[in-house]
Amino acid sequence: MLKCIAPLITFILLAGVAVDQADRQKAPEGVEAYQAQIREGVRSIPYIIGDWVGTDTEIRQDALRILDANCTLSRVYRNLRTGHTATLLLVQCADARSLVGHYPPVCYPSQGWNQRSAVPKSIAADGRTFESTEYVFGYDLLQQSNPLAVLHFTVLPDGRIAPDMQMLGVSARDRRQKFFGGASVQLIVDADLSDEERNGTYKLLIEAATPWVERVQSGIAR
Repeated sequence: MLKCIAPLITFILLAGVAVDQADRQKAPEGVEAYQAQIREGVRSIPYIIGDWVGTDTEIRQDALRILDANCTLSRVYRNLRTGHTATLLLVQCADARSLVGHYPPVCYPSQGWNQRSAVPKSIAADGRTFESTEYVFGYDLLQQSNPLAVLHFTVLPDGRIAPDMQMLGVSARDRRQKFFGGASVQLIVDADLSDEERNGTYKLLIEAATPWVERVQSGIAR
C-alpha cells in the first residue's frame, strides 16, 4: 500500500511546486499598462527649462542590450546664458535586477573614469526631498577633461526614493514588486562648479523630471 501511495504523494508535491513556480512568474494585472505609462511619460520632460535647452543623445548600444530597458532618456542641456552643460540620464527597467549593476561606481570606472568621492546629498525640489549620492569622477589620462559630478538616486515602484541600489535589490526579490521594476536617475554636471551652482542645476532638472518620477512611483502600494 505504501509503495502505491509514495509515488502519488511525490506527484502531488511536484505539482504543487510547479503551480507555485507558475504563480511566482505570473505578472500581476496592470503591469503592462504601468510600463506603457512610464514610456509615455518620458515624452513630457521639457526640452526648454528657463535658460537651458536640451538635446537628446544616444545611449551606448552595448549598455542598452545589457539593461533591456523599458524606458531611457539621455538629454544634454546647455545654459544659453552661462554656457554650462548638464545631462539628465533616466533608465527604467521592467526587471529591477537589470539595474542593480547600473550605477555610477560601476559604470564610470568601466569607461576609464576614477572615482574621487561619494557623499550623501539631499536635494529639495518640487516640495519634496530627494535623498541622493553625489559622486565625483576624474579622467586622469585626459588632462584637459574636467571632473564630473554625478548625482544619483533610484526610484522604486512603491513610492520610495533611495540614494543607492540596496532597496532596488530588495525590490527585485519581492514577489509583489519584481514585475514593476525600478528606475535609475543620474544628473551629470561639471564638478568644478560651486556647490550652489551644482545644487541649483540638480534642483532644476529634478523638478523637470518629477512627473515622470511620480509615474514610476505609482506601481504598487506600500
